[in-house]
Amino acid sequence: MSGTPTFRNNTFHSLIPQASRIRIQPPGQRILRSVISVWLCMVVYVLRGMRGEPFYSIIAALQCVQPYSSNMLREGKDRIIGTLVGAFWGSAILFLELLPVGGDFRTTVVFYILLGVFTGLVIYSTVLLNISQYALFAAVVFLGIAVYHIEDANPFIHVFYRTLETIIGVGVAIIVNSLHFPRVRDRETLFVSGIDHVLFREDRELSRFTKVELNRFLHDGMRFSVSTKQTPATVREILSGVDLRLPIIAMDGAVLYDLHTMKYVRTVKIEPALVSHITDFLHAEGIPFFVNTVQDNLLVIYFKDYKDLILEEVRDTHHHTHHTPTPEVEDEDEPVPDLALSKSAYISMAKLYHKKRTSPYRNYVRTNATINKDVLYILIIDREENIDRLHEKLKEQPWIDRCRINFDYFDCEEGEKILRIYAAEANRPAMLGYLQRYVGAPKVITFGTETDECDVHIKDAGRDQTVKELKKRFEPVSLKGWKNILHM
Repeated sequence: MSGTPTFRNNTFHSLIPQASRIRIQPPGQRILRSVISVWLCMVVYVLRGMRGEPFYSIIAALQCVQPYSSNMLREGKDRIIGTLVGAFWGSAILFLELLPVGGDFRTTVVFYILLGVFTGLVIYSTVLLNISQYALFAAVVFLGIAVYHIEDANPFIHVFYRTLETIIGVGVAIIVNSLHFPRVRDRETLFVSGIDHVLFREDRELSRFTKVELNRFLHDGMRFSVSTKQTPATVREILSGVDLRLPIIAMDGAVLYDLHTMKYVRTVKIEPALVSHITDFLHAEGIPFFVNTVQDNLLVIYFKDYKDLILEEVRDTHHHTHHTPTPEVEDEDEPVPDLALSKSAYISMAKLYHKKRTSPYRNYVRTNATINKDVLYILIIDREENIDRLHEKLKEQPWIDRCRINFDYFDCEEGEKILRIYAAEANRPAMLGYLQRYVGAPKVITFGTETDECDVHIKDAGRDQTVKELKKRFEPVSLKGWKNILHM
């Protein structure tokens, strides 16, 4: 379901002018709701006999129209409380205008000094009230009153209208944000999506629209999960900001992992004897590798201590630079004592290690000990042609029918390829069936790039196709959903 790239060589694609690849998205709901909010603020202004200052209600409404209801209510509180604090101190400085200090109070040095002092009082008030997040709003309201309206015939009218307009704008935003088309929400079906080329755009970044819509679906009760070849650590990193609530299928079906409890709900491990067969074969071929294990709900990745087998300058390249140039290798298999180690595989492995080692969700251990227990998969990374040759040799091994092999280009540099070896029983369809039973979902709908492996074929993740297809199936417009027209 995660899909694989159709083309590895993006040279031709890179020649296409950037402007020709720009995709113009239609206006989203936030823009539409902002337009409606402006109209409604002006309607209220007209119904009030064109009294007041609608500019402030429009500003308040626009700031309160947010993607999430919780953000909208928080913005509304910010605006109202900040306005009240600013209005209070604005009224206080207006009283000073009435004192017999002589001359025009606003042009005196005393006023300038008090303006700064009162601004400090406004901000300090929000700190004392434990509402410092409203300090900016409060200061803006105060300065608007003190600087621009102190000479009005009756400046207290502005204070009143300034507060009233803010409340009107917040109210308009709440109403507009709470009104929706009548929709029926499917909270029973389990929706499962791939990640790479399904949720991702070409730059492997979630669009803001996708992130906002996914979180809204989850808030509204959608049963949603993802299925991927990657580790739970990678999913945490690339889907940060998405509030996934159900366990995810990771490591190509070898694990079911709960991101909230940080526990492995289910694992499918390789038998220790089979691990020994695989590692003995790789050692004989001179191929370095990572052994990915789960121990006490921790992802522990073991790799052999090759520090005495690799040239110092090769190792130092990776320890002292962020960008790792690949040294020229005349003989790919550098002869070393007791072992002919593939230098190209080691270099690819070292680059991947230094890219991933800083993650708090991974635990790398350098060891020469035999690791054959709690193993989920074994990972090899090398030049693509070398991986293909290794795969051909693997297929000739007598124990290969007890294994499942897949390939990946995620986190690879140009020309590299990843090969993973799992237990034959570790696969995503089987883990998906377990997840369905685990959550008690009567039906499953999957989204992916392979037509024969998913229910909904995603052709273009760059146009947010996945969330649009999710929306059609999770909350179709229907008069049966009239109760959902007003929804916070």
